[in-house]
Amino acid sequence: MKSPHQDRAVEKLDFIEQWLPARYTTSVNIILKKEPRDPAYIRKVKKKKINDHQVIDALYKVSLINKFQKEK
Repeated sequence: MKSPHQDRAVEKLDFIEQWLPARYTTSVNIILKKEPRDPAYIRKVKKKKINDHQVIDALYKVSLINKFQKEK
């Protein structure tokens, strides 16, 4: 049985998959300004769904911004 935390993580990853723009690594690093990551690592987290909460949260924020921009 999945925990509520796992359900939220799956929902967040689904949202990222749907709304993340094609070019996103620079935006993710702007959000992670104190601890930027290598663009290849960011893409790996997204593709392989690696459990890196900071990067996933940044991907989610970039996806939210993209969704709001497209809905205008």
